[in-house]
Amino acid sequence: MSSYARAATTLLTVLSCYPAAQAQNTDTWSQLRTEQVAKLQAITGTYEGQIGGKYAIRLQLNPGPADTVVTGTYYYLSKGQPLVLSGFTRASIPTQELELRENTAADAAATGWFTIGLSNANEPHLLGQWYNASGTTLLPVKLWRIGGATRPSGLVAHITPKTYLNSFRVPVVTVPDAGVSRLLTHWLSLQNLTNDDVAGLREQLQEHSGTQSSDYSVNYNARGLLSLTALTEGVGASVWYDSKTYNLDLVTGFPIVLADELKPELLPQFLALGQRKLAVKTKEYEQDDFLSAEDKAGVLGQEFSLGSTDEYTISTNGLVFDHPVSYDGLSNFVWKVLTGNFQITLTYAELKPFLKPNSPLRRLL
Repeated sequence: MSSYARAATTLLTVLSCYPAAQAQNTDTWSQLRTEQVAKLQAITGTYEGQIGGKYAIRLQLNPGPADTVVTGTYYYLSKGQPLVLSGFTRASIPTQELELRENTAADAAATGWFTIGLSNANEPHLLGQWYNASGTTLLPVKLWRIGGATRPSGLVAHITPKTYLNSFRVPVVTVPDAGVSRLLTHWLSLQNLTNDDVAGLREQLQEHSGTQSSDYSVNYNARGLLSLTALTEGVGASVWYDSKTYNLDLVTGFPIVLADELKPELLPQFLALGQRKLAVKTKEYEQDDFLSAEDKAGVLGQEFSLGSTDEYTISTNGLVFDHPVSYDGLSNFVWKVLTGNFQITLTYAELKPFLKPNSPLRRLL
């Protein structure tokens, strides 16, 4: 056989093997990605631990907008100021590490980075490293899983009012854990509840425009859970009112976002249950004379989604969701008549099948 014939034969052999090798590589990458996604789902939750063996922190990881992405928050117990986390994995890295970028809520610039190994994703502890934004300081990280469904014995919040400018009443919330108390002080500060400071609020009072007063009400305070609604009133073209409910885990200090507490595999059934309850509520308006045909169609066409759970209240009987009313052609008058939302209640018996095993809301069952 000539050298040309041998070269051609060799090339044909190599080319014939290429599709199989390509398919094998694709299968390997797909398997690696599947393993990463499973580990990321397992790693979500709440942890406490130390950076560098001496800086005590608490950290919470939640599912992100994509299956290889997580979001989260962490804070130093000595400060009580939350730092925002966003993280991802790289399928091409054999070590399969989670990379977390930290920044403050007010500034998108990175203030530091975590790398967390996924090999312990199903274990009660995690190991990793933290380094500052410039990369000049590298410290070890060790975290232990905490919180969850276990009811803490006798844990309730001590709440006292504090009034600013004779018009703005805010709660001062403390618990035995000083680190948690510092974080609660941040969530429920005058700045967070009114989106302004004392100087700004004083100016609005003098001008009789903008935010004019604030208050709060306690919905639930037991079993290591606090549900508190902040109320604000202001003046613009007309008098306006606003409210926001804070549902907080008193064991960790972190807010409880319902979407993060649901089993993802049962989400369609949960949304279907919410839709049935919403349909019962909207049907009450079917015969109301004050609604036009267009408004009736808009009201009856409301859809229960995860967005319907953004604002909810913990009560003794169940979770009460404020489904926001929205449709094309909704007038301000009709919105006010409908009070801006439909309240949907799920009893704890109805909620039980959908909650993750380690959800703090299981303390209510």
